[in-house]
Amino acid sequence: MSEKLILFYQDVDQNPYVTFNSDGEGVSRIFDIDWNFYALNQNKKTISFRHIDKKYRQDIQSCLYILMQWQKKNSSSDSHAAISTLINTRNKLNALVTRWGKSDFSLFSSEREWKRCTKKLEGVGSESTCKHIASVINALNKAGGVTRYVHKREYIKWVNPDAAEGQAIAFPEAIHVSILKTVVEFVETYHPYRHQISKAMEKLYKYQDEMLNAELKALGVSALTERQMHTLVARMSRKTRQWHERKTIPNFSFNRRGDWLGTLLRMCFICVGLFSAARKEELLSMNKESYDDSLANVPKVSGFSTKGNKGERTYTTWNTAPIAKLALELAFDSTQAARSYSLGILDDGYQNGQLAKDKYNAMRQDLESAFISSDIPYDSSVLLNKLSLQNKLEGAGDALNMKEFNIIATAEDVDEFNQLNPSRAGSLKVGGGLPKLSPHDLRRSFVVFMVKNRLGNALTVKYQLKHRNINMSNWYANYSELTRTNQLLMDAQLMSEFDEAIESSAVDAWDEIYNVSNTLSGAEGERIAQSKTERLAQGEEIVMSRSELLALVRSGDKSIVLLPTGGYCTNRNCERLCSLMDIVEAPCKHKVVTDKAAKRLSRERDNLIASFRAINEFGDFANELILDARKKKIQSIEPTLVKHSIPFDSFNDDIKATWS
Repeated sequence: MSEKLILFYQDVDQNPYVTFNSDGEGVSRIFDIDWNFYALNQNKKTISFRHIDKKYRQDIQSCLYILMQWQKKNSSSDSHAAISTLINTRNKLNALVTRWGKSDFSLFSSEREWKRCTKKLEGVGSESTCKHIASVINALNKAGGVTRYVHKREYIKWVNPDAAEGQAIAFPEAIHVSILKTVVEFVETYHPYRHQISKAMEKLYKYQDEMLNAELKALGVSALTERQMHTLVARMSRKTRQWHERKTIPNFSFNRRGDWLGTLLRMCFICVGLFSAARKEELLSMNKESYDDSLANVPKVSGFSTKGNKGERTYTTWNTAPIAKLALELAFDSTQAARSYSLGILDDGYQNGQLAKDKYNAMRQDLESAFISSDIPYDSSVLLNKLSLQNKLEGAGDALNMKEFNIIATAEDVDEFNQLNPSRAGSLKVGGGLPKLSPHDLRRSFVVFMVKNRLGNALTVKYQLKHRNINMSNWYANYSELTRTNQLLMDAQLMSEFDEAIESSAVDAWDEIYNVSNTLSGAEGERIAQSKTERLAQGEEIVMSRSELLALVRSGDKSIVLLPTGGYCTNRNCERLCSLMDIVEAPCKHKVVTDKAAKRLSRERDNLIASFRAINEFGDFANELILDARKKKIQSIEPTLVKHSIPFDSFNDDIKATWS
């Protein structure tokens, strides 16, 4: 063992303090079961080792301490990595020792033991997981904690080829729109009731506390048994089921654990998330004062971000939609009773010495959020011992209200899902629901949805959502406007994710055109098809790899616009509204229609026919122009269906009421 390593372990053996309060006094020692970081005011405030096997725990704690000391020594600000990063390191160390079956990292100096360890690590996870485990070992090497360094040629052998990377999913467009509409309707339905909800919960807390105190006094005890508590709760529930609030607030339910309020908070969280792309911790830092539209009439939300800043909180702004204001107000005002109740317990606990100053301040800060815990325990000590008072946002199966959306995937949804999420291809089934729904899925879905609609004109998002409160068609212009304002710090990484998604969407489109679709129509589509035929006749390769297409997209040689009603336009600067102009003008010479787009047009034609016949039944002369335009649109689609061999019955209905 090296002299440096010996000195490290001599230090560790003294079990020194690893965390300190805001006054510089020691709080948590290396071998404590929990490390308390409340004084740092980061999103993550503790690191727990409770779940780690006792035989490995102290070695993992020692390694984490060694890393932290090395990080502080090499930091200009004498600081270690963010708490969230340290938690990730703890997890990777635990995965390593659990697989290896040992935790004495000094054994890595032995080639024999290292080979035994690497053999055990084979199949441990995805390439990303293996890379992170190797990175932890290499960080320990730099810190002097181990003598082993892991190269890619070694950790690549640990990869399980069947392991998913765990990337956030992007929703198919129809599912995305369905979720958007559901949360918007929910927010608009309950926003007028938000103060009434809080008053109802305040009434519940007061009634239940009085009943519990009366029961304790009657029995002459300081605490009820589990059975006695169950009986009391059942008796109180029979009473509260008769309260008028159950009828005056739609589908309202009284529950001290906050089940109904939890559903409300998750709906509001999803709403703000899908209209801002802020991350989970950033959303949790927001309250009803976070929305503002005073600058250039651009709606925006602001919150605290710690991404890429060593855990330090940075006030950051995201472009959004007006519905976010209603969602934040609904979440904040509905939980005001829970907030006041919790604050009273915190104040009493701090004054009675049950809470340290740093934890007290951190929990008070939690209560400033719109998304606070809606679970109010009867025992105040349970609340004081919580690590955080922010809502955990857990629903059934750790999903965000997934059952509330009643998602039933179609074959088209499944195809689109597999294309958007290749690492999870096959996990969405026809007739089934999403395989998961997490906060980061909201961010990735927002990026993909907005990029797909950005590839069209400014009317596209409006066309898709048809809702006054969720018009995001000027999102990009608004974001640029906010970015130019020096006093605002925008989410730069979000725009980087957009750039990647834009490239990916363009490559997907060209891949569909060149490699997937058997038939191409539209003026440009027919030209491409003719060129492919001629090249094939000359014995040339006509399939283009995605890497070749990506190179062409990045060089600017290939550009493409997704049309809102199906197909593509290869002129990115085009201002035509093809869905309207194709009826009255010569077809666009840049248009490409693939097999998939033709099927969408077939479904659109079916809807137009149904609409035509419903309006035509009225026999109203005032509808003649509407019906005439609709008939021309229906008939304009038919030549495309012929070219793609899609069967249909020709449409020749007469307009019943005409002026001529």
